[in-house]
Amino acid sequence: MISKKISLQDIANMAGVSIATVSRVINQNGRFSKETEKRVKEIIKKYDYRPNQMARSLRVKKGKVVGIIVPDVTNEFFARMALELQLQLLKHDYVAIICNTNESRDIELTHLSMLKSQLVSGLIYITHDVIEEKSALNVPTIFIDRQPITTGLNNGHVFIESENIQGGFLAVNHLIERGCTKIAIVYLRGSISSHLSRYDGYKKALSSAGIHYDEDLVIPTDIVSFDNGYNITRQLLDEHTNIDGIFFTADILAQGALRAISEKGINVPEEIKIVGFDDISASTFSSPPLTTIHQSVDKIADLAVEKLISMMSEEKSDRFVFKVPVHLIIRGST
Repeated sequence: MISKKISLQDIANMAGVSIATVSRVINQNGRFSKETEKRVKEIIKKYDYRPNQMARSLRVKKGKVVGIIVPDVTNEFFARMALELQLQLLKHDYVAIICNTNESRDIELTHLSMLKSQLVSGLIYITHDVIEEKSALNVPTIFIDRQPITTGLNNGHVFIESENIQGGFLAVNHLIERGCTKIAIVYLRGSISSHLSRYDGYKKALSSAGIHYDEDLVIPTDIVSFDNGYNITRQLLDEHTNIDGIFFTADILAQGALRAISEKGINVPEEIKIVGFDDISASTFSSPPLTTIHQSVDKIADLAVEKLISMMSEEKSDRFVFKVPVHLIIRGST
């Protein structure tokens, strides 16, 4: 292969045809002879020519480009989801522009303005709380993980999430089956649909087992982080010495909890049992390894890309909300 960057004009000159003819061959659109097609394709292959998809988007007013909005690329779940979405899109010849907002609305609006100028064909939000009509792009849109507050999801929008209620139920029911009767929950405060649903699963499991619901054991937090999981757990154990199980609605919180419990000299799982949610890679290597609810990132991404491509092709759908099953991974913390 010859390493040399060439243009459409170069290809046209070498093939002895016009730029328009080269363009027709590349896009398989319009009239050209078999001989011309063969000659042009041989030159393209020889010089490994790759069409500029962004420039082509500007000409035809529609490109095979999709924007992915990520709230925090340092969060493993979000990062894995963005990568899987990118790989799935590439299989369909779509380029992904990944935009990290760092949980900032101003940064998000800047990204949306840029994506609009790039004439993206579709948009995927990995978690989002509120979508404002004035800032929304007029393109097919997929929401993943958190159901946004909108004027309706049946207007070019699709929402995909894990079976969060079932996940919360599986986590707490497992603690109950392991003999726990004083079970606390630590979850993200606010209107975050995924964490609220996991909280609903917690209550459902307690009710099904006939265990009293104690509001003192329900701990909302404003930040999902290792440090917050650590601090909350230390305080929780100081105030409630009879707790024998804790369900965290995110693994990273549970990781901080394991550190706090270890420092207090409490044995896991003999004296207290811990279950998380997400199944991030650190959960395999923690001490002890963390029992958790596994979310199928690959299945969510595959479904998201499938639905987005269908929407971009203007195919009609009678479903706008999709739930992907989860399952319990039992490890050393229970």
